[in-house]
Amino acid sequence: MGYLARGTWVDEWYDTASSGGRFVRQDSRFRSWVRSGDYPPEAGRYHLYVSWACPWASRTMIYRALKGLKDKISVTVVDPLMLSHGWVIPSGADPINHAEFLWQVYAKADLNYVGRVTVPVL
Repeated sequence: MGYLARGTWVDEWYDTASSGGRFVRQDSRFRSWVRSGDYPPEAGRYHLYVSWACPWASRTMIYRALKGLKDKISVTVVDPLMLSHGWVIPSGADPINHAEFLWQVYAKADLNYVGRVTVPVL
């Protein structure tokens, strides 16, 4: 389980010694809201990346269905295992960024990003 460092994937376990072995979640660097006004929900504007292995990502799929956003927000489901390159995107599953790994989507959004690559991603 690695991290992204300025466009390069680093296959290295997180430093847990500094937190006494506790998992400390990094603050989200990408944060905004889908709502009318600045970022209204409209077809083709948003794409969601999820893994069925993640409870938070599964909840976004439930919310998307309950709010009637299936025709507004397209979805890519990543493989359930994080391997040496993190979340793997199945071949042909990403019609937007054509990425093989989720870290490539993060790098495209911000080449200077340093941190974990997590799901869900909108």
